[in-house]
Amino acid sequence: MAGKAPQGDALKKIGRLVVLVSCFMLALTLTRCGGSNQPGPSLSITPTSLPNGTLGIPYSQTIEAGGGVAPFTWTLVGALPHNLQLAPSGNTATVSGTPDTEANGVAFSIKVTDSANESATQSYSVSMLAEPDTLSFAPTAGLSFGPELVGTASTAQTATLSNNGNSGVVINNVAAGGDFAESNTCGSGLAAGGSCTIKVTFAPSQMGLRKASITVTDDTAGSPHLLSVSGIGLTSGPNATLSVATLNFGSENVGTTSSPLSITLSNYGTVALSIASLAATANFGETDNCIPGLASGASCTVNVTFRPTTAGPLSGTLSVTDNAPDSPQVVPLGGTGVSGMCVPQGGLCYAPSPNNPCCPAPRGHHSYCSNPTGWGTCTES
Repeated sequence: MAGKAPQGDALKKIGRLVVLVSCFMLALTLTRCGGSNQPGPSLSITPTSLPNGTLGIPYSQTIEAGGGVAPFTWTLVGALPHNLQLAPSGNTATVSGTPDTEANGVAFSIKVTDSANESATQSYSVSMLAEPDTLSFAPTAGLSFGPELVGTASTAQTATLSNNGNSGVVINNVAAGGDFAESNTCGSGLAAGGSCTIKVTFAPSQMGLRKASITVTDDTAGSPHLLSVSGIGLTSGPNATLSVATLNFGSENVGTTSSPLSITLSNYGTVALSIASLAATANFGETDNCIPGLASGASCTVNVTFRPTTAGPLSGTLSVTDNAPDSPQVVPLGGTGVSGMCVPQGGLCYAPSPNNPCCPAPRGHHSYCSNPTGWGTCTES
């Protein structure tokens, strides 16, 4: 006799089962089933421009990485002006030295790569002038806008462009890039000792860090002159954005703990983010400064570690539970436990096995297995 087609509650159960199976199959690509798969903020470099320098006067400018997974690796693409060096330090790098050779429009790029193998590159062009640059901006560090709702325009901020020379300067063009707009009083030029104002507004097209430059093209040796501008785009309500979609630790000896990988949790929302919990599953650990929450536009750091208990590929998750609409936010974690390596002091060892030896002790002798005839722990001799 033919079976009856499922009806009522049976159909609902089958439907729920299909959803659960779908969630499981897509776990490697979705941050949560039924929630948003919103990407984290991309790795970026600020500022977008560097000022010109003067021969014989020490030059120092700091460049910073935003987003991504710490630690970072910095790389110079091309060559800096003579006698300048790039000095990396964590999430920043400094271009410094005392220029000793005149050069106009030296073009180079700086690249940063994070621990998730994502990278960002920022191009620069600077001149090293025999005399101090004729034109200068105030503020010299550029304009930084507060958080602004996506699709709305900020109140204008003002920068001043001054002619510090003894003769007039021809202004060919003033232009804003990215999510920024400008109006100015510079006209076609500036008399010696004169100045003009540039009013800039910020209207983010998407949430997260937005950056660009105001570019002034003129007839001086240091042209073009660039002013760095930046701001943060917000979405309505609370938001939780992690700086990485997945995290992989590679290989780690069984029973040892990896170096931490640092990710950023940001609130690109218009209201405060309340965080109830932040947790990693077995074989992984985390520490953070995020709880109890983040104000609008604020961020915090989550340090994640991998401590495999068995050999082979291992997976887990980092979960953030909060009041954002897509809570919980989930980051898949992965790594491979490697056996046959030395076991750290205090770890479980098996004395007769050459594949499970104790690690070297801190001083000039070795640890030994506390039970020389079988299972024990690695103990300093």
